[in-house]
Amino acid sequence: MEQGPGPYVISFQAEPSYNGRHRHHWMICRAQNPEELVSWGHELTHELADAAAGKELQDLSAGLAQGGHVRTTIKPFTRHLVHGY
Repeated sequence: MEQGPGPYVISFQAEPSYNGRHRHHWMICRAQNPEELVSWGHELTHELADAAAGKELQDLSAGLAQGGHVRTTIKPFTRHLVHGY
């Protein structure tokens, strides 16, 4: 975990996805209670995740964000099912 400015801690984790690439998750927790997840999201690269987490951290510190899941630049994989197949 990385200490962020103010009362928050940022952590990153990469996980393999269905297409063989990795998805890079970022999580922001409270420094006094690291188990309390404040905000999270994911991006295609660690650099994009780092930038998104930094922006969210600035917004949280300035009171401009409430926390929670942050929309990412990744377009979700959707598959339309016909009659459940």
